[in-house]
Amino acid sequence: MKRPTMLVEAVLHQAALDLDLSVERDIERIRYRCEHEGLSFLTITLPTLSDALERGLECGRFTCPSNFRRHGRLPRFLGGFFNRVFTSDGELRDTAAPDTVFYIRQICRFFKKLKIGCSPLRNKEAIQHFVDVEGELRQMTSQVERKDNFLEQISRAIWSQVFPEIDCLDLVCHHGPGVTADKLRSNERQRIRKWNQRSELLFPSDLHCYPNYWAAAQRSGLGKEIGCETELDYLDIKDEQSVRIVFVPKTQTSPRVIAIEPSHMQYMQQSVKDYVYTILETHPLTRRSVRFSRQDPNQRLACSGSIDRRTATLDLKDASDRVHLHLVQRIFKTSGLLEFLEDARSLHATLPDGRNIVLFKYASMGSALCFPVEAMVFYTLVQSAMHQLDGRRPSTSSIKHYSAMIDIYGDDIIVPVEYTDFVVKYLESYALKVNVSKSFKEGFFRESCGADYYKGIPVNPVYARTVPHDDSQHWGPETVMSWTATADLFYMRGMWIVAQTIRDMVSRVVRRTIPKTRKLGSGIAFFSYLFTTDLRFNRDLQCWEQKRLHYHPVKRKDSIDGDELACLNKWGQSSARSSRCSTRGDSSNSRSYGRYQPISIKERDGTSHERRLGQRRVRSWSGGTDSWFRDSGICSLSVTLQNEGGSIPLIPAVADADNADCSESGSAWPGFDFSADYCLTEEVQSDPLAYLEGRVEGLDFLTSEKRGCFKSKSRWVTLAE
Repeated sequence: MKRPTMLVEAVLHQAALDLDLSVERDIERIRYRCEHEGLSFLTITLPTLSDALERGLECGRFTCPSNFRRHGRLPRFLGGFFNRVFTSDGELRDTAAPDTVFYIRQICRFFKKLKIGCSPLRNKEAIQHFVDVEGELRQMTSQVERKDNFLEQISRAIWSQVFPEIDCLDLVCHHGPGVTADKLRSNERQRIRKWNQRSELLFPSDLHCYPNYWAAAQRSGLGKEIGCETELDYLDIKDEQSVRIVFVPKTQTSPRVIAIEPSHMQYMQQSVKDYVYTILETHPLTRRSVRFSRQDPNQRLACSGSIDRRTATLDLKDASDRVHLHLVQRIFKTSGLLEFLEDARSLHATLPDGRNIVLFKYASMGSALCFPVEAMVFYTLVQSAMHQLDGRRPSTSSIKHYSAMIDIYGDDIIVPVEYTDFVVKYLESYALKVNVSKSFKEGFFRESCGADYYKGIPVNPVYARTVPHDDSQHWGPETVMSWTATADLFYMRGMWIVAQTIRDMVSRVVRRTIPKTRKLGSGIAFFSYLFTTDLRFNRDLQCWEQKRLHYHPVKRKDSIDGDELACLNKWGQSSARSSRCSTRGDSSNSRSYGRYQPISIKERDGTSHERRLGQRRVRSWSGGTDSWFRDSGICSLSVTLQNEGGSIPLIPAVADADNADCSESGSAWPGFDFSADYCLTEEVQSDPLAYLEGRVEGLDFLTSEKRGCFKSKSRWVTLAE
């Protein structure tokens, strides 16, 4: 506990300098309680003090938690800080400064979100809570199905227009980046082995499980000619695979319960998710309220709400686990989307203790459709509540009117303050539960989509993600990279004492000189506004280079070579997604990415022929005799572009295979796994600290099969613009 205690002390020293406060007693108390209570004081006990602060900012009166000694109504620990926010009677001061609020939250929440597992007892309680929620949904079925004319009319008016009819050719199935219940690796999933019989009508297997109809026709009898040694296994309802319930680190108080879907279910869900995302963010009835790709509108509204107090931020507890299946069926029964949502949904779940339960919720977190479905359900309920409170007859114009007042990103909901109480009551009448401790409407504090504001000033704390072990031998590559990024976050906020304390700690662990840089990118380096150290000039590339420490994990083998059907499936999926991305925003081509597209293939001997590659639209590149298709593992090739002066080698940019469809130029490559050897300069990562704030997952160094299989090596990184 020496290093965690040292880091909290550094934050206290920084606060003493910035706020002109005495923190000696607070440091002594931190040392004493960490010594006797261990890490749980920083991860469980201390965050309760921050929760009490936020409730005090909301209701105007502070109530001290029972596990802290009091002086009057305020805690003795951090008493100097709290005395600047509340009076000795616990009343909120009009002169409460956002800087003081920030430092209280930073000290109390620094170690709240460590990525470590909870105790077995807390895991057991989380599973029991999961089962209890299912019981509550079962009991509230009659309440969810009650007569509600406003909900009926709102649902019909919105979703019959947004999703009038769906063509199955508009759905491009593909696999997601996460794990699956059947524990198949990324390339192993490309050969679809199982398919649900009930999904065959809307998700025909010959359209989605094979690269073309000819390959589908050969799956019996002549299947071995294309590598179809085994026929697709069609599952009856009683034989369908269940989702696998697992724990994911969230806080030390309770883990996050995730339902991992089977690979073929995730395969279907991804297609519906992509389609729903595109429609909702472009349709006039939903585009101003429901968002999936951007959080900044909600964050801006939270900022303005913390100033003028016109909007309230609502957060739902167990949001995904409390969306009743019957509620989803009721809301979407007049749309063309409901049948697809039902067929892409798993029916039961297997708990960690081996029990199997039937799901009354639509889907748990882990399903690709959980996030969009819950957002659409919340949007419908909020619209219905606002219409009902005003007594206004639902219509397209009224829906557009209220749509401008609502902002929804998952379970983060923003509504006008005058509608808040009725919206909360209405949501809870449909088996949902509002998280009171994270919902704000009265005071000057607002929280939405990870952005916290008090009187218009951001008061987001920096969270530690990994444990800073006292023994340096317990530090892995992820720990080093995480704390390097954490130091940069403190540095960018002007908290120099904390940043330097963390940097000194990291330097002692790696036992190497870590350079400073004004340009973030790959490798280990400390950000600086002023200096870039350890440079040399590369005359061949005519740019500066910096020597940085790199970690190279030993990855698991996941070869796709020799499996022709899997290769073609993977190639077709990535090509279809690339084409869809390039045609996005063009109304004339918005429904074309599911159609057949003839392509011209040039063989090595110069002959060419046309072929239709299944249901997925692909794109070809023309070139010389060396220009032929690269199909993700079957072969390697060189690609050239023709111009008047001859052929120019095309050097692809470094891109992740799963994200290759995000090119802004419209010339995105299919999902080929390019390596860094193809590029002349290092691609500079625009925001390498994003994973600490929960916006991306970051690098995974925990999937190595053998312990200690990480190699660290210093190499020169180019800093060309």
